[in-house]
Amino acid sequence: MKNPISKMCFVLFVLINQNAFSQAVEKNSADINANYKRSSLYTLMITNAARDYENDIKTVFLEKVVPDKYNNHNLDNRCIVDGGQRNELDNIVNYLNENKVANQLVAKWFNRSAKGGFNMQLIKERGFYDATIMDVTKAKSSVRGMAMIADAGQELIDNTFILVNDSKYTNKEEVAAVTKSIFSGIMQAAGGSYATQLIGSSAIETMGKGFVVATHAHLFKLVWDEETQNRFYTELWADDKTITPEKKAAFDNADFFKLDYIGTDKSWADVQSTSMTTKTNAELISRATVKSIDNVITKLQANYDVFKTKTPLYSAEPLCAKIGMKEGVTKKTKFEVLEQQMNEEDGSIKFVRVGIVKVDTKRPIWDNRYAAAEDNPYQSDDKTYFKPLKGKEFYAGLLLRQIK
Repeated sequence: MKNPISKMCFVLFVLINQNAFSQAVEKNSADINANYKRSSLYTLMITNAARDYENDIKTVFLEKVVPDKYNNHNLDNRCIVDGGQRNELDNIVNYLNENKVANQLVAKWFNRSAKGGFNMQLIKERGFYDATIMDVTKAKSSVRGMAMIADAGQELIDNTFILVNDSKYTNKEEVAAVTKSIFSGIMQAAGGSYATQLIGSSAIETMGKGFVVATHAHLFKLVWDEETQNRFYTELWADDKTITPEKKAAFDNADFFKLDYIGTDKSWADVQSTSMTTKTNAELISRATVKSIDNVITKLQANYDVFKTKTPLYSAEPLCAKIGMKEGVTKKTKFEVLEQQMNEEDGSIKFVRVGIVKVDTKRPIWDNRYAAAEDNPYQSDDKTYFKPLKGKEFYAGLLLRQIK
């Protein structure tokens, strides 16, 4: 299977027998007002000006790829130029370091102004904290105050991720043409009838229309440990009233903000085209791009616990949540049920498991994948339903987190 053409032909036959994963990117319309702390995500893509349909891929990425289970922590630039390497990881790491992306992420968390001053407004909003509690100037005067500030950072800033997507597409029609030629040669050598050859070639042509987009996704995490946050508050913190040129320069030049590499995964999406389709090639590629990125995010969540999201229960009677196929939910999926509890001594929040639920296989799993309304127009519900395995007295707002 070393021959690239043979490899592509093999891939084609595998792809045509599988369903493409996809994902809806619009935010859920749940009217439940559950306050829970989401992880934050900065998404980037590898760009290559020489690639066909590059502008279409770039446009759909910038407009569509914002996973709705994460806070949007995007910086201004979301593109890294292709370094021409077989493995783009070194190119990505160089970009992140040279552009001091870790510093930029911290600056965004603390709403750094043009003057260089910081404030806690974004942390207050994302963490649902009282403004008084998040007053750093007052918090510095008490151990309890700084303990609560530190806890806020651990809950929010410490769960900041960077996802760099490298998507490449294959035109199935080009692969099908090669496959058709090989198939005809094999059939002739084997003495196959003309009718058999014709039927086989026609099937290959039908299956070989559309595009396959494969995405490698590289995941990083902002380091916000005790040492980092202590240095930030003691050496760099200043609001707009107390900022000095020296303090501003100190943050600009700070080199102790770091990123951890978590891992890399890959996935693909297959978009089929038929003679009946009204979509252009650009639209098909855009659709497959979103689907492939959605799929690889789901794989990363499954493989790395630190990247897993939490989803609030929508209702306890019936037991259901706004989660579905885009999050990789299957009939075998199980979730732990978490309750947020406050430590009375220092006000910190911890998550305590209060139960386990599984998917109710008697009801359909919500298909919330991208373009699901077109692919599955007859579904009537926008939730997935569950049955309890452990625990009871669940209520709306408790959090679900997938377990292996």
